[in-house]
Amino acid sequence: MPSVFEISNSGMCNRKCAFCPRSDPNYEHNNEFNLADPGYQITFPKDHGPHKNFRIEWWYLTSNLKSESIANLGIQWTLFKSNLTPTSSKKPNNLNSFWMAHSAITTDTLHYFEERFAREESDQAGVKLDPFRAWIDNWSVTGDDRLETMQLESSGVDFAFSLKFSTKIKPVLQGNAGYSKKSETSAASHYYSQPFYNVEGWVTLNGERHVVEGVGWLDREWSSNLLNKSQLGWDWFSLHLNDGRKVMLFKVRHASGNDFLSGSWINQDGTKKPLNASEIELEEMSYSTVKGRKIPTKWKISFLGRNGLTINTEALNIDSWMDTNFPYWEHLDSGLSLPLEQTATQQQLLLIPSAGHKEHLTSKHWKNSTTY
Repeated sequence: MPSVFEISNSGMCNRKCAFCPRSDPNYEHNNEFNLADPGYQITFPKDHGPHKNFRIEWWYLTSNLKSESIANLGIQWTLFKSNLTPTSSKKPNNLNSFWMAHSAITTDTLHYFEERFAREESDQAGVKLDPFRAWIDNWSVTGDDRLETMQLESSGVDFAFSLKFSTKIKPVLQGNAGYSKKSETSAASHYYSQPFYNVEGWVTLNGERHVVEGVGWLDREWSSNLLNKSQLGWDWFSLHLNDGRKVMLFKVRHASGNDFLSGSWINQDGTKKPLNASEIELEEMSYSTVKGRKIPTKWKISFLGRNGLTINTEALNIDSWMDTNFPYWEHLDSGLSLPLEQTATQQQLLLIPSAGHKEHLTSKHWKNSTTY
């Protein structure tokens, strides 16, 4: 998914907030950053760590959980890194990296969130290997270098969570061996996922602790490409089917109506079949007004050639606006209608307003559901 930095760096935002890379005198729009390379071979554990010669990257964790008293509960923890200059630049880079993190928890009746900002040189935030550690302030993800086991710790004013993620399946390289195109031209990123985590631990809501369990998904992406002015939005879905298969798909909206659609069908053993535009139909069925913005809250996803598999999904808690410095929206899902007794348990949507939107806010939608 494109990060909030891709909005602010793209030239569409005229604000220069103190925490934004554009406010830094060292920030530069140049061609010195590396671009995603279709010939690059992703290797682990190296690529679990940061990439200093790329403009932007993120570590994005979500989990779909349940407890004895809460049927649908979801968490998000995302760490973004933006490099102001590549390490090869001859300009001063003593404050080269900017970090931002979001933490959130959502149920059908509530939605809490927090955000953090940091500069790398203060040791307030960073990502290191041997062993793996990603952190900002007292929020952290720690684990082995293969990321087969991770511990996530995060908290806010009204919530906290401590969750263990574990898997024995290798990460999935999205796109073509990890080279993920975002348009028919040159826009691309390096992108891999780990959609096979089992999750257990506890969450605290308004002072009450709940023992939880569920499934988790990690997305890792790094790039130096920015969305161009003709790319008006981004819808991203990650789906857990109840037989253990996974689906990732996204659509980048284009001003001409010629949207870019791509995805992956992931088997239980982690093997993957790419999905192209001719195999996916994504239809927005209805909209709701959230914080004065018209946002799709019901979708129909059809997988052509998959025995008529269709997913119908609708927002459970539409009042889950993330009123951060880069505002966006995320929510739980109220239910799905699937043939073949298949059930999806997570779907995520990222909407980026059109270039004509005055504030150019990121609108991200994260949906969580359980078996129906």
